[in-house]
Amino acid sequence: MRIGDAKKLAATIKAYPAYYAALRESSRKVETYRASMLAAFHCLQSLYPAAVMPEVYFVIGRMNSAGTVDARTLLIGVDMFGNSGAEAMAALGAWHRAVVAPIERLPNIVAHELIHSQQSNGGAETLLAAALNEGVADFIGELICGQTINPHLHAFAKNRHAELWRAFAPAMRGKDLGRWLYQGDQATADWPADLGYVMGYRIAAAYYAAMPDKARAIRDMLRIRDAEAFLKASGYAAQMERTASP
Repeated sequence: MRIGDAKKLAATIKAYPAYYAALRESSRKVETYRASMLAAFHCLQSLYPAAVMPEVYFVIGRMNSAGTVDARTLLIGVDMFGNSGAEAMAALGAWHRAVVAPIERLPNIVAHELIHSQQSNGGAETLLAAALNEGVADFIGELICGQTINPHLHAFAKNRHAELWRAFAPAMRGKDLGRWLYQGDQATADWPADLGYVMGYRIAAAYYAAMPDKARAIRDMLRIRDAEAFLKASGYAAQMERTASP
């Protein structure tokens, strides 16, 4: 699903031998975080009793996916959690240096992908729908494990929410994800990759805050059928437009 084939995996390992050599030690720590991961599963079940608990597999990939879902099975790329110091990271490009995390963050991606495995949305045909799909996984993932998978993006966006909204709003009804999602090879210091996660997270957070019934809010977020209606109900667009007004 993400590795592609054996030749691509071998080529990536050959390109970054120091990183993969250092990864060996951190990858052996996966079992250390079993209790934290199970706690996130139990927390989700308490918040959303209809949750289905998937099996989780940890693999070494080619540094292009921290995790994905296959038929309600979680596949976690441990290779994206090898930030063990400057020496291991030295040969990596700018995007990898920004997103490769220490092994301690492994429970966060498990929580994020666990939420993806529960979602039954109406498809991600627009940028807004795709951003909500990722943002909801980040928001509920944070509820159940304490942190999102994108702390660097939230740090970047902290004082830029109105600015980001002005850029996102004209594009959100289109199908071009290129500036907002899955564009790691185009990341710059002024515009990090995957800011769509932050936009979706902020809309989800606004919806959750606006709903008195938090259990229903979580149900609604996992079953978004109409991205436009969800955005309107969140009140986020109106909030940002007021913020942007002179």
